[in-house]
Amino acid sequence: MIKLFDPTEETNRPGRSGSTPTSGATATSGGTPTSGATGGGTARLDEQVYLFDDRTVLAVNVALASGRPLLVLGPPGSGKSALAPNVARLMRFRYYAEVVTARTEPHDLLWREEAFRQLNDATQGTLQDPGSRAYFRPGPLWKALDPAMDEEGPSALRDRPAVVLIDEIDKADPDVPDALLDPLNNLRFVGPDRRTVTAAENTGAPLVVITSNEERDLSAAFLRRCILLRLRPPGREHLLKVARLHMGDDYDEALTLELADMFENESVATRPAASTAEFLDTLRACRQLNLTADSPEWRAVADLAMVKGSPDPAASV
Repeated sequence: MIKLFDPTEETNRPGRSGSTPTSGATATSGGTPTSGATGGGTARLDEQVYLFDDRTVLAVNVALASGRPLLVLGPPGSGKSALAPNVARLMRFRYYAEVVTARTEPHDLLWREEAFRQLNDATQGTLQDPGSRAYFRPGPLWKALDPAMDEEGPSALRDRPAVVLIDEIDKADPDVPDALLDPLNNLRFVGPDRRTVTAAENTGAPLVVITSNEERDLSAAFLRRCILLRLRPPGREHLLKVARLHMGDDYDEALTLELADMFENESVATRPAASTAEFLDTLRACRQLNLTADSPEWRAVADLAMVKGSPDPAASV
């Protein structure tokens, strides 16, 4: 029976540090603030803190139970990429990530050839057998299926399942997501030297999280293969919870309320709407600059970092 995802249970596991979540869908790591922070938590990493709502938790569990990839849709800055590492962290799963670009080939997510090394060995007369480990690098999906392919991962997690993040799949050629259908469905693929690679014995199926900014349409076949989670635009209460979670001891309620009101009003008036990431960037900048709700300068900071002025140059004429 596969273990399902419960942020509260994972966060409150004995021996873990950090405060108790404020709700059943909130998870924190209790991690140390990143360097450069001038307070309790103005610069926490997204991989260390995440606000899980009930719908997101359900989507993760449906993907785990069904063995299907979780396709997360939403605009940039909505938290799509931060979901996978936080699920991996809380469940103590191995974690691998690949950021897709326009140059990404289907096999890059499975394995990459070391063509230059192979050519050099051939030139030097030291060419090894075809399919030698020296001539390929396993990709994130191969490592997820076979922990032995991951020579750098923590040994404590070697026997754990994996979470794989395939980030911004819509930036790739349309053939890339479709080429992943068979490996994701059957947990096997053709590797170097035409060998069939399958999941290692006693290795659980990975949770594959795929994100898209919806800049390019994905095929109907690919969409049918996935569990689909569309992140909704953040509401005022969600922003306040996110701010408390990320800011820690540096949380300024009065300033956060002002910024949340501006976010809500300006997101309706401007296109594209501001994102949660831009809201947090603005709040962190204000705190680093020692601005409060009584400081007139915070509005200028918000205009630069969150609202970013009018998207229509004619509107300012």
